[in-house]
Amino acid sequence: MHRPRRLRILLGGLAAALLSVTGVPANAQSEAEINQLEGLRVELGNQLAGVDAELAVSEVELEGIEGALRTARVRIELLADDFERAVDQRRIPAATRVQIAIAGFTNGDPRQNAVLDEIRVLSGLDDTDPSRARELYSAVIEDTEAQLDEADNRLRQLTDELGVARSGLETLRSSRADADARRLELGQRRAQLVLELEETSARINRLRALQGKALLTGLVIFDEPIRPALIVKIDNVVAARPQAGIAQADIVYVEEVEGGLTRLAAVFHSQTPTEVGPVRSMRTGDFDLLSQFNSPLFSNSGGNRTAVRLLRQSTLVDIGAGSRNDLYYRTSRPAPHNLFTNPANLWAIGQGDDYPTGLPSPIFEFRNADDLFHPDAEAANGVDIDYGKTTVAYSWNTTGWERSQDGNPTVDADGTRIAPTTVIIQITNYTVSPADERSPHAITTGRGDAWILSDGQVLRAAWRRVAKTDQIEYVDATTGNIIRILPGQTWIEMPRAGASTLR
Repeated sequence: MHRPRRLRILLGGLAAALLSVTGVPANAQSEAEINQLEGLRVELGNQLAGVDAELAVSEVELEGIEGALRTARVRIELLADDFERAVDQRRIPAATRVQIAIAGFTNGDPRQNAVLDEIRVLSGLDDTDPSRARELYSAVIEDTEAQLDEADNRLRQLTDELGVARSGLETLRSSRADADARRLELGQRRAQLVLELEETSARINRLRALQGKALLTGLVIFDEPIRPALIVKIDNVVAARPQAGIAQADIVYVEEVEGGLTRLAAVFHSQTPTEVGPVRSMRTGDFDLLSQFNSPLFSNSGGNRTAVRLLRQSTLVDIGAGSRNDLYYRTSRPAPHNLFTNPANLWAIGQGDDYPTGLPSPIFEFRNADDLFHPDAEAANGVDIDYGKTTVAYSWNTTGWERSQDGNPTVDADGTRIAPTTVIIQITNYTVSPADERSPHAITTGRGDAWILSDGQVLRAAWRRVAKTDQIEYVDATTGNIIRILPGQTWIEMPRAGASTLR
């Protein structure tokens, strides 16, 4: 049986929408497809129930028609019998009936003269009187002709009744043909709906079977990509904003750089934006901070000689503009805030034999939306952070933490408002960078305070890390138990002690 056209179109469109430019299904698209298919499945189920109800009514209607047909056939048979008897009674010609009546009267046949005898008895007539005999003779003829008229009327009546009955039978047969055709149409429609429903359910089951959890966000994902994390250093000064691609990052670290400014380290894995940038230079603190992602691809615009040497000694896999300039391009923005790249191209090259990358390990543990965050969590409207020349604010909007910088909303280049599910304030010590005495170097091993903002609440916790290849853990400051966060994007701000204020 051919697949219904509507479902062919729908599934074809959904299948086409599944793949991103790298061939990796986009999570949001796939989730939307399942929701659309679930809606279609409900609609098909309702239509099927409606067809079944119509079929039930059709069956009752057919049973009624069949009963009426049986009654009509019996009625016609009875009328035909009556008609046959009437014809038998009328079969003897009228003249013959008169002769028989006269002969019967003359011969005194009681079968032919029952009426006359009754008349004589009631009136006291003497049939020996000639005048009386003529009257009786005429009466016999009149009675016979009346019987013939009655028989003729009966035949005409039976003929009319037979005509009506046969016409009714034909009407019932036509009604049955219409009902049969309707039942056949409903049966075909039901078969089509059942097929469409089965294919829709199979498609949903297929998509559900592909569901997994993204390693770095905990969100449901389809056909999870088997690839390394890609970390891009992104400019964060006024001239660089709005940045491209940051809304699709799994995790974003905000590090302090020279002059009280900040720079982003955006970690991509589950999604593939078409463009990311402006790409800027590395800092020596990146190597320790980002080693926890198990040999990730590291995209940057370069660095001084010491930074390049330390990068080569780290576990980060360099795929920056200094080594693969062909993977980057300049836009019309003013330099140096105009260097951009396409992550799909970086992944396509960076998974070759020349790039010894690894699959990232999970950084966080995730909880269900209805699970208690933490008994010590407090209600919070947001947090304000002062890096010196740059200020940052997060405000709870009932679904996420809307980010602002220097008093302006943080948005992606496509207009998406940045409002991560979780914000972590990782209180960080900075030393002088070995590559540049003007540059701060973030210390990301050891232990420090952390504030975890989740679901309109804040928990005063701690972060800890023994070795730079370990994941940074965010734990209960008292028990040491790992704090589980909600699935979604996470921004990790790394201010110095005393630079943050809760609201």
